[in-house]
Amino acid sequence: MEQKDIPKKETVSFSKDERMMYGVLDYDGNELMAAITGYDLEVSFNMRLINSLADAESCADALANVFYQALMEQLIARNADFIKPPSQD
Repeated sequence: MEQKDIPKKETVSFSKDERMMYGVLDYDGNELMAAITGYDLEVSFNMRLINSLADAESCADALANVFYQALMEQLIARNADFIKPPSQD
């Protein structure tokens, strides 16, 4: 009978100073409107495919769309009033 290698469950620990955060401030610059936080975050770009400013802008626009979709999902889940169409009274 053939045995498969079952990956062992590993525990990894981080110190508080290894926590990373990327954020967007509000218009006044006083509060975060959005934040990406966590340990062991790796932001990487496939530089083989980004060969011009247009490629970089296209990549940034696509990432913005990913986060827009995530934001809309959270707003819909919260039933935010401002995303509902006005009533036809």
